[in-house]
Amino acid sequence: MKSNKLTNAILLSMVLGIVVGYIIHTFCPPETIAAFAKNIKLLGTIFIRLVKTIIAPLVFTTLVVGIAKLGDLKTVGRVGGKAMLWFFSASLISLLIGMILVNVLHPGSYIDLNQAD
Repeated sequence: MKSNKLTNAILLSMVLGIVVGYIIHTFCPPETIAAFAKNIKLLGTIFIRLVKTIIAPLVFTTLVVGIAKLGDLKTVGRVGGKAMLWFFSASLISLLIGMILVNVLHPGSYIDLNQAD
């Protein structure tokens, strides 16, 4: 059986993160927890910004290379039409699911806005 090192590293990191979070939350004073959370939030923000930075060029490059490999204009149109159909269908389905869940669960209805700053 082939061992996937990246999968193992991700799973180990998840378990390690849970354990460290539990230890910090259980055994440290609130001041330490606040400082730790602030530092971790900074790292998380940097990571998310890096991911957002790479997504647009990666998607653009993938589309350009894919279209260039198709060659025939008729095939490009057919694939583009199917992609647009999939995009609109997925958007409509996610919109409907979101609307149903909001109307069933009423998120935020328990929040008292009078106490907001």
